[in-house]
Amino acid sequence: MSPFSERFQPIELKPVLLHDVVIFPERYGFSGAWCNGQPVALAHMCRKGRQYRRQVPFSAPVRTVEEPCIWGGLFQHHYGHFLIESMQNLYAFRQHPERRIVWHNATRESITPWQHTLFHLTGCDRNGYEFVNEATLFKDILFPVPGLMCDVWLTQEQADAFAVCNVTVKKKKRIWISRSHVNSDNLVFTNERELEDMLASRGWIIFHPEEHSVEEQLETMGSGEVVMGCIGSAFHSLLLLKHPGSRYIVINRMNGESEAHNLQFDLIARARTDNYYVWEPPKHDAPALYRRKTHHSWPWYAFDLEAIRQELDSRDDFRGDMNGCPGMTAIRDRDAVNAVGKPILFHLKGSPSDRLYHLYRYLRQRCRPVKEFWIRLQQSIWKKFNSR
Repeated sequence: MSPFSERFQPIELKPVLLHDVVIFPERYGFSGAWCNGQPVALAHMCRKGRQYRRQVPFSAPVRTVEEPCIWGGLFQHHYGHFLIESMQNLYAFRQHPERRIVWHNATRESITPWQHTLFHLTGCDRNGYEFVNEATLFKDILFPVPGLMCDVWLTQEQADAFAVCNVTVKKKKRIWISRSHVNSDNLVFTNERELEDMLASRGWIIFHPEEHSVEEQLETMGSGEVVMGCIGSAFHSLLLLKHPGSRYIVINRMNGESEAHNLQFDLIARARTDNYYVWEPPKHDAPALYRRKTHHSWPWYAFDLEAIRQELDSRDDFRGDMNGCPGMTAIRDRDAVNAVGKPILFHLKGSPSDRLYHLYRYLRQRCRPVKEFWIRLQQSIWKKFNSR
């Protein structure tokens, strides 16, 4: 174990109502809150069972909020991360509608239409919000234990709070959730468009979630007899469906040596349906489609379209019996543990390396335009030489 890992200590989280708490924005790799000279563990976002940012040093607040509030966390603008991280305390938001929700690193003007829709659907638009972009003193704030701790647990309370949408399945409706229009660095299949053409010729609907409203996405995710697609944030929308009756087939991919279908997808699926499968489809290695901005070591694959066509023919476009389908694993057979209440690792004390780390993160952010220019130049050179 590295010295850095040894500094983390397990803490069993419990909800706490605090007074005179100073909360800080997330900046240069630091975030957190202080109360009576002590750091507040629940003010930190956690991923994979540990504190994600370093504890910010204390400084005097420049603003005060008198109204009773409840902690929300980091306000994310990515759909999937917003659902599982910014809304991680949804069950508590619903239990305490009299309290304003507090997020950091956003403003009222930065709330997007789809986020307003999610607030309305889940009942979180009743008493306003507070945003922390500078050191802020809160006179009365509740810190709940997250109902969804990313890649660790999903409580029944949280799952019930998310279940707000009823959709009826339409027989023979088959939907492919496409990522072919997504400007993403983590695509791994080079011939998804060809697969979509084959599915469309069989009567499948090709659906691009990012081009539709939240309501349309939920209607589509819940109305198909079969809903299939490559793993991605669109499948987090299962959280919002009350009793999904579709069959979900999620195509896995590898992010380097790790599954993209991580524990969080398993926990969401298990909370909603048994008719959910993770598929390692027939595929083979393929030349790179483009030079990635990052993740250069991730593999590139191409679907084996003929093998997939044969599986579709033999299983009535996956509406039939799925037993024995190569690479197909039912959600009940996935190795996933919902570790509700598991202690989370925190390192709340400052260290001599904090100043150096702060400088590193500051320079990294200031140099980002240079880095982006360098990446664009590399991609342009790669495209030029590989198009010959």
